[in-house]
Amino acid sequence: MIRAVLFDCDGTLLSHKTNRVPNSARTALERLRRNGIKVILCTGRHRSELRDLHQLDGLDFDAYITVNGACTYDHRGILSSCPISAETRQTVYEYLSSHELPVQFFLNDDTFISCVNETVIQSQAAIHTPVPPIGDLSRIIREPVYLMVPFGIAEAEEMIALLKDVQVTRWNQHDAIDIVSTSAGKGVGVKAIMDAYGLKKEELMGFGDAMNDAGMLEEVGTAVVMGNGEEPLKKMADYVTDDIDEDGVSHALIALGVLREEELECGNC
Repeated sequence: MIRAVLFDCDGTLLSHKTNRVPNSARTALERLRRNGIKVILCTGRHRSELRDLHQLDGLDFDAYITVNGACTYDHRGILSSCPISAETRQTVYEYLSSHELPVQFFLNDDTFISCVNETVIQSQAAIHTPVPPIGDLSRIIREPVYLMVPFGIAEAEEMIALLKDVQVTRWNQHDAIDIVSTSAGKGVGVKAIMDAYGLKKEELMGFGDAMNDAGMLEEVGTAVVMGNGEEPLKKMADYVTDDIDEDGVSHALIALGVLREEELECGNC
């Protein structure tokens, strides 16, 4: 029996074509929680972004796996935390002190960027997120950093080659990159959720669309990939559903027996 369902955000719940969560997905998430099934957001986004992401307004989650598994929390507090090492942060600080490369940093509760160029503007527009403020670079030496996002793969190659104990993932067509600790990953967040709620792998279902969801899908009993998902990820799927804008979330939950069609048709009944 499925006791918890994990959802990626961008491209899984939030459509970038319509800039909204499909009504069918909203209804499905509400029904899951009413049926006693935990609903968990598993995203590359940081909690500061989620506060400002009004497209998710009205959706309730039992827990959050954020910044690609670098920080997992629920209403009780932090369940797991995997910041980037002090050595790596020092290397980045020294590099950016002499190079003009836009890198966004996600700290405990806020975010800032080293500088802004057109690539930053385009990348943020693609995910309907404001351009972050330029901040004090020395903060990355003094404070934990959970995620670094250089903008421009070619421009960032030199800096990335200097870094140790990190994992690097490209996340959109505008050449933005996620850098997290090697101890992080969405799969790490899933394990923290399992420990916190006493869940078994076979009781978990996960929905994703991009390769940074691979770690999550490896740790759940039932892996669902959206029709708009990346082809390599679909090879990991137990079930490939329809496109996000073709009610892919609700169709999969019905097809896999987690919800009944009549439950979604009757709305709040």
